[in-house]
Amino acid sequence: MITHRLALIAGVATALAVVPAAASAGAGQGRYTTIDVPGATATFAATVNDAGVVVGFYTDSHGTTRGFVNRRGVFTMVNDPHAGTAAGQGTFLDFINDQGVMVGYYVTKSGTFHGFIDRGGVLTTVNDPHAGTAEFQGTILSGINNSGVIAGDYIDARYVSHGFIDRRLAFTTVNHSHAGTAEGQGTGLGSINDHGVVSGTYFNSRGRPISFAGRPGAFTTVNDPAAPPFTTFAGAINDSGAIVGLYTDTNSVSRGFIDQSGVFTTLNDPNAGSASGQGTAAQDISNTGVIVGDYVDSSGTMHGFELSRSR
Repeated sequence: MITHRLALIAGVATALAVVPAAASAGAGQGRYTTIDVPGATATFAATVNDAGVVVGFYTDSHGTTRGFVNRRGVFTMVNDPHAGTAAGQGTFLDFINDQGVMVGYYVTKSGTFHGFIDRGGVLTTVNDPHAGTAEFQGTILSGINNSGVIAGDYIDARYVSHGFIDRRLAFTTVNHSHAGTAEGQGTGLGSINDHGVVSGTYFNSRGRPISFAGRPGAFTTVNDPAAPPFTTFAGAINDSGAIVGLYTDTNSVSRGFIDQSGVFTTLNDPNAGSASGQGTAAQDISNTGVIVGDYVDSSGTMHGFELSRSR
């Protein structure tokens, strides 16, 4: 996913709920519904599967992150027992497939990232063998398809990011050929669909982000034509090849987008703010066309959203 790759956010509440905002249909985009966790300082909707189950994470008043699952209004919380509980630490739930298998990562007390897979409430840690073990190093799981193939990235001991694909704990490193190799550079994968096509972003040798999609070794650049240079971030790709993500305009406002065969449509939640650091980010799209993501309102608060698109 996109936003927490750029800046980690956190979450908790003993009871979860979705609070529908005044849903609206604008510019033929469809119906937006806001997702808020009561008592949370920020709510992040990361992904939605074809059954309409939404997962993500949120931040509590202490800055701790907790994962959540929304099954048609019935909510559960996901906390990895190894996660730290201080501000900036906790559990980040990133993806759910159609079998209900979920992946994400947790941040320990020492600040290291570890991936996990959740099968029916049984959480198993997953670490790429090349990942570093210091603060701000480690493994992040960002997607899992219906065959159980996982996509993610790891940060090595030199603070360089590398994408990977995990097939039953057989890890294959995926680096974009133009990715930089210095600290803060490298490749990150955001999702993998049932055809083995991935989406992601790499940082080149000048530290500039460039998004891409495709099968490893045959990547195509993803760049919204409305975006200023180096401001497009691809989120996820579904089985039909539709890609969602965000770009940042000249006023530093985030704009969501959907890319369908190279045709880009801007997605803006009507409740999003329009000042610098505010706006809309699309994070995932199901095979049924439902989009989830987050927006920052005019007061600077982050909310999740679900967009059921017009047909």
